[in-house]
Amino acid sequence: MARVEQLREKWRELRETDSLLWLITLGHTFTHWCPATFYLLLPFLVRELDLTYSQAGFLITIRAVANLAVNIPSGIIVDMIGRRGLLMALALAWTGIPYFMVGLSYSYFWVVLFMAFVGVGNYLWHPAAMSTLSEKYPGRRGFAIAIHAIGPNIGESIAPLLVGVLLLFLSWRTVLFVNLVPGIVIAFILWKFLFGRLEPRAAASRGLSFQDYLTGIKKAAQNPSILLLVFVAGMRSMTQQGLHTFLPIYLTNHLGLSSALAGLYLSITQTAGMIGTPIAGTISDRSGRKRVLTAGLLSTSVVLFVLAYFQATWLFITALAFLGFFLYAVRPVIWAWVLDLGPKELGGSMVSFFSGSQSLFSSLSPVICGFIADRWGILAAFYFLAGTVFLANFAVLAIREEKKPAPAIVEEPAEVS
Repeated sequence: MARVEQLREKWRELRETDSLLWLITLGHTFTHWCPATFYLLLPFLVRELDLTYSQAGFLITIRAVANLAVNIPSGIIVDMIGRRGLLMALALAWTGIPYFMVGLSYSYFWVVLFMAFVGVGNYLWHPAAMSTLSEKYPGRRGFAIAIHAIGPNIGESIAPLLVGVLLLFLSWRTVLFVNLVPGIVIAFILWKFLFGRLEPRAAASRGLSFQDYLTGIKKAAQNPSILLLVFVAGMRSMTQQGLHTFLPIYLTNHLGLSSALAGLYLSITQTAGMIGTPIAGTISDRSGRKRVLTAGLLSTSVVLFVLAYFQATWLFITALAFLGFFLYAVRPVIWAWVLDLGPKELGGSMVSFFSGSQSLFSSLSPVICGFIADRWGILAAFYFLAGTVFLANFAVLAIREEKKPAPAIVEEPAEVS
């Protein structure tokens, strides 16, 4: 009976969730579609241009470093101007353009140049989308962000599977050209059917003065729990980025899997993450962020340590599923905790600041993993990634879980009766 009641409660939550959350989640799906596609195409690019592991890792690193220039300004714009709908539509429209240009490139120099722009759309999206959801669903913040986080899991599970099959018939360059279409189509849909109507007015926030903005940033920077969460988010991002870069190479070049089968294996991790994400977000709303985050990070490190021993067997597939379940489940928990602790008027900047810190940490991961793989083998790189997420657990243990929300920067005027 208790289980039936839990399922009924879940169904009530889904029915109470309006179209804003689902449409933003759809948009989030396509901001991750192109990056997920590129990871599976990377082994083909490596072979065609005769790149080393270090050069392959640098392609991902240059993207992450360039994203740092986008994160902070995008958060400031969101908080001070509040044009969230416009930013989300532009982010979606931009997503596929740099990848399209990579498909036109035949030298490593030009590939590196265009890779510097591929994350612009993705990192413009997050401050606007997540701050909107944080304000609209304050009592179910973990759940709302978890549903939003399902978007990447959907995109990153379908994309490798579909692209793996397409690569049996099309070149990797043609696949990049095709990827330009979905982002533009979904951007138009969001602009036409959501952001041009009444819902954006409910979701939009008032702009802050520059003085209020600086005051809020100072408060956030003086909170040790927020600073520790910066480190935790960075370590988790290092793990995820390293796996995104080298797991496809390991599957195709070392285990000898076909592109279709490699895409299926990668889809398994994302599908498992899609299941784990709303579960973790909902539990964290009720039981606390710290408990869920600690369990997820510890489980991720354990699965990573044992993953390489199974090779391409059913145990390997099972390990991949558990890896995706735990690694992606903790992502919305971290974001919800960040937005719990930060001033509510700075939702966009908190998201962009954390995205920037994640870009900084994750930019190191492909280069470090490439260096390790060139010298000690690709499995050694996976052990390094297990160590990074294990280290994050110690930082989580030092964070105090605060129950009360962060105070507002600007007090709301009292209602006159």
